[in-house]
Amino acid sequence: MKKAIILAFIFAAIIAAGVTEHYYVEKTFAEFNAKLAALEDLIDSGDANASREANEDLQAWWDKKKNVLETISYCPDIRQINIVIGEIQGSLEADDLKNASSKILSLYQLISNVKNILDFNAKDII
Repeated sequence: MKKAIILAFIFAAIIAAGVTEHYYVEKTFAEFNAKLAALEDLIDSGDANASREANEDLQAWWDKKKNVLETISYCPDIRQINIVIGEIQGSLEADDLKNASSKILSLYQLISNVKNILDFNAKDII
């Protein structure tokens, strides 16, 4: 009986951690998508200076979130996000708004993939 109680407690702790992780990942990537959409709007408007500032803010925000996500779960693509944000910054500094815009599309796909890898769901238990 004691083993069953301990096993049930461990299972409940795993489920609770997974649910907490799920909500944190969902919230983080929803916020990331909103920030990325705002950056995309600035790039589309042709305002390179405001776009550079928004991209720098995105990089600073992501650096904080990345540290937490790397603590929660391992995903090598998390670090790739920094590279793409850096590529966007390089394009903006060269006033190449078309290239920056194409990198935004790549970043949308990358963050979607990372979110799916990190997101805790029923298939992770089985």
